[in-house]
Amino acid sequence: MIWMENVSKTYQQGKQNVHAVKDANLHIHKGEIFGIIGYSGAGKSTLLRCINFLERPTAGSVRVKDTELALLSEQQLRIMRRKIGMIFQNFNLLMSSTVYQNIASPLMLTGAPKKQIEARVNELLSLVGLSDKSDIYPAQLSGGQKQRVAIARALANEPEILLCDEATSALDPQTTDSILNLLLDIHRSYGITIVLITHEMYVVKKICDRVAVMEDGVIVEQGSVLELFTNPQTDTTRKFTKSVFDVDLPQELLHKANLPAVPRHLLRISFIGETVSEPILADLTLRYQLRPSILYGNITKIKDTVFGFLLISLPGESAAIEEGIAYMVQSGMQVEVLEHAG
Repeated sequence: MIWMENVSKTYQQGKQNVHAVKDANLHIHKGEIFGIIGYSGAGKSTLLRCINFLERPTAGSVRVKDTELALLSEQQLRIMRRKIGMIFQNFNLLMSSTVYQNIASPLMLTGAPKKQIEARVNELLSLVGLSDKSDIYPAQLSGGQKQRVAIARALANEPEILLCDEATSALDPQTTDSILNLLLDIHRSYGITIVLITHEMYVVKKICDRVAVMEDGVIVEQGSVLELFTNPQTDTTRKFTKSVFDVDLPQELLHKANLPAVPRHLLRISFIGETVSEPILADLTLRYQLRPSILYGNITKIKDTVFGFLLISLPGESAAIEEGIAYMVQSGMQVEVLEHAG
């Protein structure tokens, strides 16, 4: 659906060149929800705007549905953008227009018939839960309601791609959840491809299929959200995953977990999907006569997959412990030995 190959964007600031995006490569599949995450200044907004050529790349190739955007005229680009909706952090609504008029504006620009506009706007008002706000002005709406209007407007021309530029960062947590649930409903109903940028790992965890991590204009890591949570490869990714799922053993527990006289291993065990409900620790006792002690643990849901982890102290003979670790790995778990003694 979207191919970006060696995309770079450089700005001129005075006598200096600012490299906002550097040699970015992405392939976003049709019908998926793809996240781009990074701290402020990472280049993610610039990269997103290169997808619809609101920012024309300095170098590289951007193809949407096998169409090379750089080869299109301005008129052809405008037609292409009708199939690429976009929503913004600060809503970008027309404050002097009603909710109905805001949603209708893209259709009016294309010269759509009045009856067609009315039917489409009413359909979208129902979809975003604002059927009773048709004649209200944006100043009378809450932040979440304004974003719902912006989403409806972005969907007016029935786009195949929806770009979301920090769509929830100006909202409180409860409203953020409602907007994310709305995006999931839209995705399920229309099969639309969604590309969103954010600095909140919670957003990625809740709705994304895959994600790219950006730092200083560079994509430093990309893969499925589950892969990034279970096996982050860069410090930046670890910081993001830690913000919602801290897998480090608290220092106070480390002090309590002094090594006993018998051999002991300190293990971090990750559970994914169905293994979360398996009685693995009980099996360690029954099969290998090991007595694991749970020091710390947590569980969360990454989109549709349950993911959890335990930090355990496992005393016993090294041979039995190694057999127990092999059994856990065979059972579909990831096991990391944090330290061992004896």
